[in-house]
Amino acid sequence: MCTGCGVCCSGKGRVWLSERDIVTLAEALELSPHELVERSVERVEGRWALREDPQTGDCSFLKDRRCQVYEGRPRQCRTFPWWPSTLKSPDRWAEVGRVCEGVDAEGAPLVPLIQIEERLHEERVGRASR
Repeated sequence: MCTGCGVCCSGKGRVWLSERDIVTLAEALELSPHELVERSVERVEGRWALREDPQTGDCSFLKDRRCQVYEGRPRQCRTFPWWPSTLKSPDRWAEVGRVCEGVDAEGAPLVPLIQIEERLHEERVGRASR
């Protein structure tokens, strides 16, 4: 359950972007994809990534602990914490839970694995058809 704490957007860690992410994010910001790339995206190791704050490593769209582009956020952000690396073991899930207060939070709904897989599939198919 997302509590909106902003921890997942804080500190070092790249947000990798697909071309579809760039278009979606640009639309949300009412910019052209070119303008978005000029302002907020960089090439890192041959891939597109959101720029980070040079001092903190925070996502450039994190302001006052809130995502300023939540509705247009990239797939990597949209699918956290349901990443394969997070779901691969109970230990890894617990490790992520020590950072993310929404993982296993009191009152958080238990989401069955089949539902997670369906949501991830819908995300992949939906984003590919846009």
